[in-house]
Amino acid sequence: MTSGEIDHELVKYVRSTLKNLPETVEYDKMISSIPYDCYDKELHMRRNLAHEVVLDYANVRLKDFDFDLEKHRKARVEYLSNVFGKIEDDIHLEPPFFVDYGFNTIIGKHFYGNFNLTLLDCCVITIGDNVMVAPNVTLTTATHPTDPQLRLQGVEYSQPITIGNNVWIGSDAVILPGVVVGDGAVIAAGAVVTKSVEAYTVVAGVPAKVINRLKPIET
Repeated sequence: MTSGEIDHELVKYVRSTLKNLPETVEYDKMISSIPYDCYDKELHMRRNLAHEVVLDYANVRLKDFDFDLEKHRKARVEYLSNVFGKIEDDIHLEPPFFVDYGFNTIIGKHFYGNFNLTLLDCCVITIGDNVMVAPNVTLTTATHPTDPQLRLQGVEYSQPITIGNNVWIGSDAVILPGVVVGDGAVIAAGAVVTKSVEAYTVVAGVPAKVINRLKPIET
């Protein structure tokens, strides 16, 4: 268990940027990457509600919009706007997907997420523009103390994840707490990313390592 203080600048930023946030000290501690009580009543309630809401996303059915693809797309976007902290209106996310809270996730323009995306967003997850995510990908900000007694007490902490622009994440990849993925990077299928990834590189393996370097496209 580490000591630390609430990051008031971060708290101010998220409260001015994201929606539907809890007004609790434990939330402020959670996003500040310091130990917090994961069984705090408000956090526990919001987590469970989020789990149910995302399951119902699959009920936004094309047949209920007279098979009008555009109406159906807009209804999905509206639904997702009540799940995530901030999204753009061109998001495309396949059901099912899973979140811890949802409101700690920021998603940029032209995002595509395939089936079974899992976002454990105890800390803020920031996803840039033009990001493509294959099936069964996990982004987890959550971690736990190594001391079993602290785990039994419900002590938990988390670290943010940032995904840059123009990133492609392959099937079954796992991105762990504190990782920053640079612009234009590719995460190979099955990779477990434990450390930050340089821009315009391809990483693969467990743990993920650089296997190729890419030339940025000139714009």
